[in-house]
Amino acid sequence: MAILKQGSIGVFTGKIGALVIVKWKDKYVGKSKPKSVSKKTAVLLDAQQSKFRIAGKFLRMVQSVVHFSFQKVPKKMNAMNYAMLYNLKHSISGMYPDFGMDYARVKLSEPADYTTEIDNGFNVSGMASGKKIKISWEADELPEYDGTKPTDRIYSFIYHHGKKIFINPIPPQRSELGLEVNLPSAFDNKVHVWIFFASEDHKFVSQTQYLGEFNVEN
Repeated sequence: MAILKQGSIGVFTGKIGALVIVKWKDKYVGKSKPKSVSKKTAVLLDAQQSKFRIAGKFLRMVQSVVHFSFQKVPKKMNAMNYAMLYNLKHSISGMYPDFGMDYARVKLSEPADYTTEIDNGFNVSGMASGKKIKISWEADELPEYDGTKPTDRIYSFIYHHGKKIFINPIPPQRSELGLEVNLPSAFDNKVHVWIFFASEDHKFVSQTQYLGEFNVEN
């Protein structure tokens, strides 16, 4: 930035080529013309912001579990930031400006490594019946060295795309082999369901499993 003295041309403000002259603190100064943002760059920025809004709104609805369900968090990041980073990269689909969540690729949990990963349930299945979602799994023989235990909890997540609402029922123990969730009357058409298991002390988790899209009857 340069301070200009008034010359024979008198008072002048405006642009001269790449130079912009403005009045600042009773003085006239010249500074470089700001670089304009190209249309392509503006579109890319808007697209990225759109993805952030979609992923952020989605994950904020399940943030109560993210702090323990995401264990493989890089240094200088918290669990929510890492969950955002992963799902931004892998779980957003579509072309600008029509982005959306790719529900089959959504991740809501990640063990730190194989030492903290537990079984994700044996023959897990889900079904819709009227205004109910039923999730069941089978007991399997667990090796002694595995951190998997009958007291592990199953965390289930039922999402209504149209209403943009999550239901996160109280997690039953693995040994119960099933749960049944009564849906609100406002839930109709289709819902998406995910599950993962976690130990009672939250030190062990399983990978996320997407059970699919289910049609809910009125």
